[in-house]
Amino acid sequence: MSIELLLPWRGVAAALVASLAWAGLFRLLRRGDLAGLGAGIGLAVGWVLALGLVTGTPRQLPERLPALVIGGALAGFVLAVAGRRGAVAVVLATLALVGAAWWLAGGPLTLPDLRRAMVVLLALAALGAAGLLALRGPVGAAAAMALLAAGLWLFGPPGPWVLLALAGLAAALGALPAGGWGVAAVLPVAIGLAALAAGPVLARGGTADWLVAAAPFAALWLGPALGGRIGGRAGEPIGWAMAGLLPLMFVWLLHRTH
Repeated sequence: MSIELLLPWRGVAAALVASLAWAGLFRLLRRGDLAGLGAGIGLAVGWVLALGLVTGTPRQLPERLPALVIGGALAGFVLAVAGRRGAVAVVLATLALVGAAWWLAGGPLTLPDLRRAMVVLLALAALGAAGLLALRGPVGAAAAMALLAAGLWLFGPPGPWVLLALAGLAAALGALPAGGWGVAAVLPVAIGLAALAAGPVLARGGTADWLVAAAPFAALWLGPALGGRIGGRAGEPIGWAMAGLLPLMFVWLLHRTH
């Protein structure tokens, strides 16, 4: 096997290793608040290795993603170290989400540019908030990233999107030793999930892109409700699968009819 074939996967491997090392270390140190940041740290490391860190002005949307998750991980670290909870944590997390949305929307600096980007900015902030409110731990994050990776692999546009989703999945799996998450741990993952789901929509904006982006959020929001109605030990995973796969089934039917 040629080494060139393995190079694109280095971001996925690095995300798993960095997340697992961070979560495992702080779990041993009995710092659960910091252990939860493993997924965000792994996501940042994986995306930087997959895309490279752009030091100049980003020209394309994917070039904005590494700096975005680095900022999310730093914001989560500050929240965790400061021990902020309640209203203060909500305010700081909201500011981080709005900043991430502003960055993804192109970083408008003038008032006319801000007006033109306002709808996209608000939609991205709302998407990040949806992830922030629904994510509770690495299992949910892994399921959301897996659904997104599957949708992007089957129906996504060309580009690094699938590898980035797989890096997100690896980062979530590496954080399993951390257990449940607080706001600080969820923040960078919610930002990364929102950015990755919205990326193809902003880049291409086809019907398939919208439905693929909906899959992880459908699982996060509708999966628990469906699982509760099904009941039993298998109810929750079945509910998550039903809710998350439904948008992908619509995309498959759409492609089949064409």
